[in-house]
Amino acid sequence: MAESKSFFNNLRVKIAIYILIGALVFSGVIIFVTSYYLNRTLTDSLIKQGRIVGSSIAELAAERLIENDEVGMKRILDNYRLMLSNEYIIIVNDSLNVVTDTYNGNVPAELLDKTLYAGFDYTGGSAYRMAPLSVAGTAVYDIQLPIKEGRLGLVRVGLRKSFVDEQIRTTLIYIAIIIAIGTLAAIAVALMIITVQVTRPVIDLAKAAQEISLGNFNTPVNIKVKNELQILAAAIERMKESLKTSLEKLKTRSTIGRF
Repeated sequence: MAESKSFFNNLRVKIAIYILIGALVFSGVIIFVTSYYLNRTLTDSLIKQGRIVGSSIAELAAERLIENDEVGMKRILDNYRLMLSNEYIIIVNDSLNVVTDTYNGNVPAELLDKTLYAGFDYTGGSAYRMAPLSVAGTAVYDIQLPIKEGRLGLVRVGLRKSFVDEQIRTTLIYIAIIIAIGTLAAIAVALMIITVQVTRPVIDLAKAAQEISLGNFNTPVNIKVKNELQILAAAIERMKESLKTSLEKLKTRSTIGRF
């Protein structure tokens, strides 16, 4: 138990613990702020990507819808379905019925709910709607874009939320590794500085004081650092000289007294 206490009372151990605590607090703040801004930035970027994809499909699918060319629409979807963040792409007609999709006809019930289209005016070529959904247990951002201002139908692009989460997780892992390496480096440098600038000089001063207490007044009291410990060394040196002078005076008086 005493050894455990002395270990934690060691100056170098205390400094290492303080640096570690500071690094943990700092890294917690950095990770929180980074996670928040990454989530916003990546989500906005993902939605923008979905809008671009949806707009492109809407332009290409307009003529196919007029001609009722399901094969042509299927080919359009096949060109975009393999994008990493796409969970699904669906084209619905002006009656809000699914015309073609990337599910090969097995569209989840969540995406067949026509109330998802209610209450939004698609007039104006750049209008769109985005809503978070859970489709077959997968969290997605569902983006709806009109085809010819909604007169011919809609394109729906589902973007996996996990795509953003994975990007954030990967980034935070890299940040955590960098912070861990930086913390270990800071602790190593701090311990080296403390050892050179404090620990060794203190040990040297303690040894000198021990020798002086034993009457070895010729013991040199000098340290090779330029900090506050020089003041302590100078004070010990003065104390040594004062004790030496006092003892010499006592010896002289004692000698005179015998005669």
